[in-house]
Amino acid sequence: MDILDKKILEILKINARESFANIGKEVGLSAPAIGKRVRLMEEEGIIEGYVLKLNHEKLGIETKAYITLVIHRGSTGSNDAQKQIQAMEEVQSCDRITGDDCLCVLGYFRNNKHLISFLEKIAEYGASKTSIILEA
Repeated sequence: MDILDKKILEILKINARESFANIGKEVGLSAPAIGKRVRLMEEEGIIEGYVLKLNHEKLGIETKAYITLVIHRGSTGSNDAQKQIQAMEEVQSCDRITGDDCLCVLGYFRNNKHLISFLEKIAEYGASKTSIILEA
């Protein structure tokens, strides 16, 4: 990976749909040369995929929150809890973390009532602490 690849990645981070022609103008290469570099970075696993950015408010999401969870020591281990929580539609990410807490969940909710319902649902896995995101 050279300096041109790094410049290409910086442009794609801002807009993953930027045309190869526009990227080429920015870095001084032809569109086919940019396409070749991008495909090579995809094949090498440097670029793993592309993400769709949504306006969550327009989709009815009013509340976003980070929820940390201390898993109950019992029949359900943190691996099982993580898999089950990750599958819930509200969950954007569910990461195992260090420290007293076992999981950190990022969830999107229609409103605070929906968040409360979600917290009641995951209470079977452990004790939670919630931080509502005020501004991102």
